[in-house]
Amino acid sequence: MKQHNYTLITLSLNGNIVLEPLAADRIAGVLATPGVSMVYSDYFVEGKRIDLIDYQDGSLRDDFNFGAAVAVKTSLLPDGFTELHNNIEWYRLRLDLSRKGRIIRIPEPLYSVCDSVTTAESQFDYVDPRNRDYQIAMEEICTAHLRDIGALLTSAPSSVDVTAGEFPVEASVIIPVRNRVSTIADAVKSALGQRTDFSFNVIVVDNGSTDGTLEVLGSIDDQRLHVISVAQGYNTPGIGGCWNRAIFSDRCGRFAIQLDSDDVYSSTATLQHIVDKFMTEKCAMVVGSYTLTDFDLNVIPPGLIDHREWTPDNGRNNLLRINGIGAPRAFFTPVARSITFPDASYGEDYAMALAVSRTYKIGRIFDSLYFCRRWHDNTDASLDTAAVNRNNLFKDTLRTRELHARIALLKR
Repeated sequence: MKQHNYTLITLSLNGNIVLEPLAADRIAGVLATPGVSMVYSDYFVEGKRIDLIDYQDGSLRDDFNFGAAVAVKTSLLPDGFTELHNNIEWYRLRLDLSRKGRIIRIPEPLYSVCDSVTTAESQFDYVDPRNRDYQIAMEEICTAHLRDIGALLTSAPSSVDVTAGEFPVEASVIIPVRNRVSTIADAVKSALGQRTDFSFNVIVVDNGSTDGTLEVLGSIDDQRLHVISVAQGYNTPGIGGCWNRAIFSDRCGRFAIQLDSDDVYSSTATLQHIVDKFMTEKCAMVVGSYTLTDFDLNVIPPGLIDHREWTPDNGRNNLLRINGIGAPRAFFTPVARSITFPDASYGEDYAMALAVSRTYKIGRIFDSLYFCRRWHDNTDASLDTAAVNRNNLFKDTLRTRELHARIALLKR
């Protein structure tokens, strides 16, 4: 729908869009601002206000929620444009518009959707093998965009001397935990039960548990288990802060390997498989694949999550589009110490992966190494809209910082 100096593009196939009074003038006024190419706004669905988040340079994920409609400066649309036919066309168009000007959110509800609208994708849709062709198309669009803005990494990533330095053990399993009395023993025993040809230990960072988690840990009699108790107070850390305490501990081994306090390794060979990958590929980080299960380890859809969108030649570029990299994650400790984790409880691992991939080689294992248990007390279970927005905003911020770091690197 063309109006004033802009074209209103409908993104949802569900519901009728009705502009609020004066919305047309409001949209036209913001689009008249020099350097603005597109605007979107908060909106109402059946009387309930839906608040979105601001678009950033690093908002490159193809599932960014713009709501049910956007307004684009008509002069910037391709010749002969009439309407969008699919999400691939939309992703190409909005990245093109982001190169031509700023994409601005108007933090006001400027329209209503009369019927319910769904704009979010399932959490794991992008790793569904049935969607592989779609993901390849999206990757090609994002790669071209990164090339156009001077952010595409094309040189070979650096290997590391993984034999350098002295460490108390070869590997440490890192388990941050808070109030997981019903699962922490499973996780620790899974780690301690690993069979390897090298020495390893388990470092649990307890972040102020009050439910008996510490007592469970105290009942496990194994000299390889070390518990770091974090003092609670005004500066209580997030998961990233717990990781920093672990990797800087004098107990930490050459390789720091992740295990969440809810989860277990899928076999007794997981650590050996990961360390062998470090040694053969001389990489700074190794990422495996995992299987989704319920609390009792019964496989649930979609089953294996292997993140095959990661490829050796373009994975570190495509990581700017994808919301995750996989699990379990493992790090060459000196590199992790040189970068450090952000003190957050969401996206801290993704931030590390982005920073590592800018310079160093990341090794991938596509076999399932890990059972990721989904149950009612997971930290990402049943998130409300505000929590989803906070998480997405944080990861977009990480991508924005990384995007500009890569642009600066490539300008040298």
